[in-house]
Amino acid sequence: MEGTNFAALLELAESATEVLMPSQMLMLLALPVTLLLAAVEWRHFRRGDEYDLKDSLASVVLGGSYVLLAEGLIIVAAVVPLFNWLYQFRLTTLEISPATLVVLFLLVDLCFYLFHRAAHRIRFFWAVHEVHHGSEYFNFTVAFRQSVMYAVTGVYLFFVPAVLLGFRPEAVLVMLAANMTCQIFVHTQWVKRLPAPIEWLFNTPSNHRVHHGRNPRYIDRNLGGVLMLWDHLFGTYVAEDPADPPDYGVVHQIHSHNPLTLTFHEWRAMLSDVARPGPLALRLKHFWAPPEWQRPESTPALVGNAVRAD
Repeated sequence: MEGTNFAALLELAESATEVLMPSQMLMLLALPVTLLLAAVEWRHFRRGDEYDLKDSLASVVLGGSYVLLAEGLIIVAAVVPLFNWLYQFRLTTLEISPATLVVLFLLVDLCFYLFHRAAHRIRFFWAVHEVHHGSEYFNFTVAFRQSVMYAVTGVYLFFVPAVLLGFRPEAVLVMLAANMTCQIFVHTQWVKRLPAPIEWLFNTPSNHRVHHGRNPRYIDRNLGGVLMLWDHLFGTYVAEDPADPPDYGVVHQIHSHNPLTLTFHEWRAMLSDVARPGPLALRLKHFWAPPEWQRPESTPALVGNAVRAD
């Protein structure tokens, strides 16, 4: 019986490799790895308050939906066709070698930094990314917590430069999947600060705890995927301060475990702001302004007075 079950598993694995792209396989394999890490971490912290069952279940549901829709359906239906079409306009052709692999790694990590910075400073993208920051806990299950709205908001466009430079689309997507997989391991409070050179160069658990903190000095900091190099270059790096431990979550906590609420909370708030009366330009600015931006309170009255004066 055991031999039959093993053979069936091998057959299923072979079928999956025929259907799924390498990048999709990598993201799919990351799910059980993350669950295993979470189980080990939970056992370590079982007498503490680092885990909440409802919060972790919400994260797993959100992550599963993200993998099925964003990494599954949309990658095949939209991203791959778009990348393949754009590839014909490439500047050159860059085949994978040890040297170009390093270039691709750096380029994808830089593109991720730019995407991540936009996801924090442009409200339209923050509405998608807020889901990942919505947990008031910080553990391996938070790595699951992603939004299905990544599937329809064009975030993959941030990685088009790698395709236009000359890397094959499948190579770009595999490197992106590898980058995202590496980021699973920084979602933990178990690992404390590492030696200074490692903390300076890499995205570590300590650096990522800062990123998930809603403390004023930690907001919009440490945006790199694998490397902290870009944060040092662009002035967004902050080291974790033991005197100011991260308070996890978002500025205005959501206090919900409902996946639908977590997914659409910020979309509803943003569209509500856009719908409020006022000059069209200011109403539309809610889409691209920083998440904390609000219209000047005096603007509607000033505009009204100006119109009447004319």
